[in-house]
Amino acid sequence: MTARNTSWLDSGAEHLPATARDTLRRLVVGAPPNRLPMQLVHGDFRSANILYAGAEVAAILDFEEAGFDHGVVELARSAVMLGTRFRNCGPVSGEVRAEFLSGYQCARQLTPVEAGWWDALVLWHALALVPPGGDPTGWGPSALSHLAGLTNR
Repeated sequence: MTARNTSWLDSGAEHLPATARDTLRRLVVGAPPNRLPMQLVHGDFRSANILYAGAEVAAILDFEEAGFDHGVVELARSAVMLGTRFRNCGPVSGEVRAEFLSGYQCARQLTPVEAGWWDALVLWHALALVPPGGDPTGWGPSALSHLAGLTNR
């Protein structure tokens, strides 16, 4: 995961604030060694790809981005993306991401290595959604609010 994150930073993040890039690089370098198993993941797990029958999940759709990755990468991406259908493809708040993680951990706790990667992965996925130029849905401020939450710890 370290190489994937630093490669992304080196090749496509020039439009992001230097503080955000530097913080992500620091989090990635400080994360535990990448000794996580790979598994089959959906790749685009968000509300637009979930069908409900009442309060029950009836189906998961859109497997075109399915592949093998670390489960915590999928979890972090989902925490950032899950509510986009209800927010005009915009971000959810940090509180919503925290509630998502808390709900997940009611069923399965993150391992210490996964927990060590969590902030870096959430910040990476949030920053990856910041478009160059205009940002009508607010991904930039959302990523910066996550960044502010990190500096307050």
